[in-house]
Amino acid sequence: MINSKKDDNVILTGFRVGESYFGGFSQYAKVDSNFLVKMPKDLDNKKSMMLGTAGFTALLCSFAVKAKEELLLGTKVKDVLVTGATGGVGSVAIMVLSKMGYDVHAVTGKKDKTDYLKDLGAKNIIDRKEFEGESKLLEKGIWDGVVDTVGGPALTKIFAQTKPGGIVAACGNAGGNKINTTVMPFIIRGVKLWGIDSSGSSLKRREFVWGQAAKLVDFTKVHGFTKELSFNELLETYPKLIKGEFSGRAILNTNK
Repeated sequence: MINSKKDDNVILTGFRVGESYFGGFSQYAKVDSNFLVKMPKDLDNKKSMMLGTAGFTALLCSFAVKAKEELLLGTKVKDVLVTGATGGVGSVAIMVLSKMGYDVHAVTGKKDKTDYLKDLGAKNIIDRKEFEGESKLLEKGIWDGVVDTVGGPALTKIFAQTKPGGIVAACGNAGGNKINTTVMPFIIRGVKLWGIDSSGSSLKRREFVWGQAAKLVDFTKVHGFTKELSFNELLETYPKLIKGEFSGRAILNTNK
């Protein structure tokens, strides 16, 4: 933890806390200080946790896409595809990528969420069925960048549709953890598959990304799709998450 002292507000996401380490839902927890990021001045506890791991992951994905034009000195990013668009990562990614100036194309199976996604900044809504079925080795290049929160078979078609030099930031496997693709998008078009491991991100990377959050996120909108839950409500929400019936974000109020 850099430049922090007693009574400072800090952020902790990832590092398998709540998974391999106890304390994910506790009011007080003893943790390794190397897991902590000092809270930026323009954030607070509630805002940082409304983003949470999902929001942090979305920011990492967005900066990975932006790397096409900045780090890799490629052509300017214009069209970006976001899968699993109504989820926590997808919702924040749409907002951030739109703020970065990109045209965001949101993929979802929830037809009733069109207005919600457009309000976040999506320019176009695509039915996820469009990415089912067989794909050619290479299809027409459409996407400069992709934020894929789903994984699975749809990635085959996504790779085939990614433009030369494009970046696919992959962070989820709800649609499956196996992909069936070829080397063609990677050696003919130079497509980059950029794996996003938010849990294991370096402290330096974390500090940079959290420091950019307030500039790229409209917290009024995040608040609008965030539900505050009690412990009992948390237990009721888990089955909905597993069935894909929950959209947006949820935070736990440990005092509720």
